[in-house]
Amino acid sequence: MKIDILSDFHIDFYFNPKEKIVDEQIKKLYDPIFKKNNREMGDVLIVAGDIGHYDHQNIKVLKYLKEHYYKYIICILGNHDYYLVDKDSKLQFKDSFARAEDMRVKINNEENLYCLDGNVIEIEGIKFGGCDSWYNDGYLKRKFPNEDFSVKSTNQMWHNCVNDSKFIFGIKNFNDIFEIEKPKIEAIYKNCDVMITHINPSCKDENININFQNNQTNTFFTFEGEEYLKNGSMKYWIFGHTHEELEYEEHNVKCICSPFGYPNESGFGVWVNIRQIEV
Repeated sequence: MKIDILSDFHIDFYFNPKEKIVDEQIKKLYDPIFKKNNREMGDVLIVAGDIGHYDHQNIKVLKYLKEHYYKYIICILGNHDYYLVDKDSKLQFKDSFARAEDMRVKINNEENLYCLDGNVIEIEGIKFGGCDSWYNDGYLKRKFPNEDFSVKSTNQMWHNCVNDSKFIFGIKNFNDIFEIEKPKIEAIYKNCDVMITHINPSCKDENININFQNNQTNTFFTFEGEEYLKNGSMKYWIFGHTHEELEYEEHNVKCICSPFGYPNESGFGVWVNIRQIEV
């Protein structure tokens, strides 16, 4: 099975959320990417979170991609998929968890579209497990073991440098969602061939882009997943969140981040390279 990998679509940065997206617009953006250099399409597309801020846009684009390019699309959600970014979103949903659930339901109601949430699906003999995951204080504990980072002090850093604290409603602490996601990881990591999360499962500097190593804010881009990498059944672990192409191997698990990114990072799609694996 050939599997294509992307994350961090950020759809509303490419299409005006106040206007209806028509198929021709979607085709114009994505055709040159998915058909670049007459590449062979994968059977499955994995979307490792951060689809976009508006559910109606997200489902429209995902349906188009499945109908025109793929047999199956498997998603998990990212931090931006919890965002309530405007007044209308805040009126529509009681909190960010309600919005995330709405997105999952919309995706899972479509044929051959899946949004994993601590579960495993099997497609043509390959088991895919996934959940949103989240960051924790693993990087701080690993990199700065002699410093005392309280939840209060880490929250302050979180508020200062990450938009999650401004646009995610229903949490108080930087790692509240990690505590929700941890049991989901533990329920599936020993029962899948391909693991999918939004967050990088390694806190080691060598498994972070060299431009960001030794930075305390890496704690908001990683979680301590050493146990899961070491003892899991997966051969591949797919993640997103960081808008840098990244690939490393830990405990014989190939970990891959293949981001789409914002328009200034993707050249409005021109610079996007889809990573493909065969399982």
